[in-house]
Amino acid sequence: MTTDTLLMHASAFLRSMVEHGLPGADDDWFRGRREEVRAEIAATGTYTHSLNELTFGARLAWYNSNRCIARHLWRTLEVIDARDVTDHAGVVGHLESHVEQAFNKGRIRSMVTVFAPRTTGPDRVRLGNHQLMRYAGFRGPDGDVTGDPHSVDFTAHCIDKGWSPVARGRFTPLPWCIWVDGRETPPHDIFQLRPELLNEVRISHPEAPFFASLDLRWYAVPILADMALVIGGVVYPFAPFNGFYMGTEIGARNLADSTRYDMLPAIADGFGWDRSDERSLWRDRAMVELNRAVLHSFDTAGVQIGDHHALGSSFGAFCKAEEKKERTVTGDWSWLVPPLSGSLSPLFHRSFDGDVCRHTNYFQQSSPGGSAAAPGLAAGCPYHLHTGA
Repeated sequence: MTTDTLLMHASAFLRSMVEHGLPGADDDWFRGRREEVRAEIAATGTYTHSLNELTFGARLAWYNSNRCIARHLWRTLEVIDARDVTDHAGVVGHLESHVEQAFNKGRIRSMVTVFAPRTTGPDRVRLGNHQLMRYAGFRGPDGDVTGDPHSVDFTAHCIDKGWSPVARGRFTPLPWCIWVDGRETPPHDIFQLRPELLNEVRISHPEAPFFASLDLRWYAVPILADMALVIGGVVYPFAPFNGFYMGTEIGARNLADSTRYDMLPAIADGFGWDRSDERSLWRDRAMVELNRAVLHSFDTAGVQIGDHHALGSSFGAFCKAEEKKERTVTGDWSWLVPPLSGSLSPLFHRSFDGDVCRHTNYFQQSSPGGSAAAPGLAAGCPYHLHTGA
């Protein structure tokens, strides 16, 4: 990114602080702060965010995230400043703290922990994992996968780097692969050392006892770890972030997709439904019951989870409130409309401005060291971080 582009993005971000009514951020403040940033960029090639700017910027990035249906909660995001962390032990300590605080005895707290910004040298801190919690996928000699097929390549990478899993089951949590100053450290098997951090929810059904025999479970908090946080043009390559789950993320994708745990056939068999004819809609029925089970199980465990009807209504109300303030609500329809009963969502009949805010947002990025932890950059995709963007 050129210094001119960086200043342009910084100016747009600072102007956003004024437009959103941040205390103390008026036109005079904007002009003065922009001149400070201009001088710092001219002298160093970059600039440093104050804690206030970092906090607002991380929240604004959530506000600008087109694919998130829960971003109406953006002002509630708790921001942890970890920009001074430089070693493996410090990273582990902050990540453990994030997991504990985010779970919050089931009352999930939306949080982001922001590590050092990107400079001209190697990134100070990165994580190879897609999320802080994720299940391994072990490919057997016959090609079959035990666990999560999404994790097969990264699981092999962890084993190649020295991970010796105690078990190779369907729900074996992955270790953390931490990078410090461009070098990968040995896998840290955090959930073997501290299994209580995983906070798994066992999946049961309110009326179908056979669900217990399926031995399904999922972790309580989705903490994304492979996205770059960009604030006013400054890239923070490691900023693990979480909200709380929407039930369909687990019940209509993670456990249901044919390329993931593919549980719909087993659920249909458990109910005794005929799977010989797709027109019987056995898949649809199984998906509804799986989603009922997920919501029931999280509620029974006392762990916060959203449902697609409530979150769709809340986001629709957010859109109306923003429109009254003459703000354009950007969004990605294909992500905001849920993968279950989409036409019942109040968002189904809406259209969204698809523009992606470049100066402050969360972006997909390439994996550290070119490992197999995360998908590579998609050429031209607005949701990916690109050089010069």
